[in-house]
Amino acid sequence: MTAALGDYRAILRVTMVRTADRVIKGMTLVGLLNTVSLVVISGIQIARHKMDLALGLRMLGGIASVWLMLAWSAVFVPRAIMLHSAVNARLIPRQRRRLMGMAAAGWLLNTGLITAALGIWAAFPLVGTAVLGIAVILAGNMAGIVPVILAANWPLTSTLLPPAAVEALTGTTGLLAASAAMLAGAAVCMRWMFPRGGDGHLDRRARQIERMQWVRNGGNWPQYLESGTMSGASVLRLYAFALRRDCGGASQGRKRADPGKMLMHAFGPGVHWSYWVASIGIILAIAAVMRFIIGWRAGASALGYITSGSLGGMVSMIVMSTSQLIQAMNRTPGEQALLRLTPLAGDHGLLNRRLATQILRYVLSVWIMLTATILLASFMIGGSAALLLQAGLSCLAGQVALTSVLGDHAREGGRHLGHLLLAGLLALLEAGLAFGAGWLTHTPFAVWVIAIAVVVTALQLRHGWRRMMAAPPAFPARRLALS
Repeated sequence: MTAALGDYRAILRVTMVRTADRVIKGMTLVGLLNTVSLVVISGIQIARHKMDLALGLRMLGGIASVWLMLAWSAVFVPRAIMLHSAVNARLIPRQRRRLMGMAAAGWLLNTGLITAALGIWAAFPLVGTAVLGIAVILAGNMAGIVPVILAANWPLTSTLLPPAAVEALTGTTGLLAASAAMLAGAAVCMRWMFPRGGDGHLDRRARQIERMQWVRNGGNWPQYLESGTMSGASVLRLYAFALRRDCGGASQGRKRADPGKMLMHAFGPGVHWSYWVASIGIILAIAAVMRFIIGWRAGASALGYITSGSLGGMVSMIVMSTSQLIQAMNRTPGEQALLRLTPLAGDHGLLNRRLATQILRYVLSVWIMLTATILLASFMIGGSAALLLQAGLSCLAGQVALTSVLGDHAREGGRHLGHLLLAGLLALLEAGLAFGAGWLTHTPFAVWVIAIAVVVTALQLRHGWRRMMAAPPAFPARRLALS
């Protein structure tokens, strides 16, 4: 027993205690600020008899459980997998059992806390499946997104299934069967994350670590153009036309090439507004299908969930819209170096200013395109009453997306998962402040969300602009990085 406690203590010290870097400290600070703001708002509502005390306590528990889940899935799980190496397995034969046991205990604890915060014990299998899927994603397997989507869309799925099937699935027998299936799936996932060893483990480990780093560096946005999934002629034709126009050339009767636009072309076709044309078309097509489903089977009762859930997923597209830029910047140092050697790059002293200007144009244009698409899709589905709220959420998502797009790209690798989590917690804090301001002034909550997000984004971009202007030339990116 003493030896086991010593092993658990050592693993926690390596995976969690020694990770108190700037990002983790920032997440803790913003999490505390979120908690304090919620305590103040809930206290005011409870004092005015507009909120039940039990509901306020569940909300506080919800914030704590979500933060704990993020710390477990984003910090403990990846670092525990890194500990599970052949050398450590030889030095500490019991380590695999300890890591699997701690990971499974953390999963059960997070699942129970989040379910308790929701106050719906029937949601236990869905919550456990979603938490497990998030851990699998951060362990380097994007297949984990499937259980997350299935769990998140159960309310919509239940409106489409026959009532008898829903009753059977949500009854005592159905919940026990779902819980048993979830536990079996968790066992399979734990064995996948911490394999027994051997040559197969050694062969897979390098690829898994590479995928984990890819996810942590914000690279979990699919490489559609490179993989061919969205390399249709229409998308690539638009980009080819823009490239020919920006290259210019006196022989073709065009003006000279714009050095700023040429800098952006070094990142490839994935960092161009035409990349989003097909996605926007798909979103609008899905909105039309949802409108048909509402009228055919789901009815008006499902409108609220469909609008908030599906369009909430679209808002997450804005959050990840700049991941392609950050990843392409880190992936194309050779192209950047070659472009910098050509006259098309222009004056090297102006490189950062031109690149910053073009990056701002790109990210703002993408944000405008996606926001307009979300609002149009919401109107098509029938959620016109929530347009102002959707605009507010899009502004918050845009603020998160603009994290670290400007800065010292010669030294830094842009945004990491921790930066995204910190930015998300800051957005939650702003939402709490907006709620309080709306309550005090009797104005719509979304108006304050938009106003606060615009101010914070402007300050964020101003700080990033100054850092980028004072930094060495950005091309090639990360050439001065220490690691």
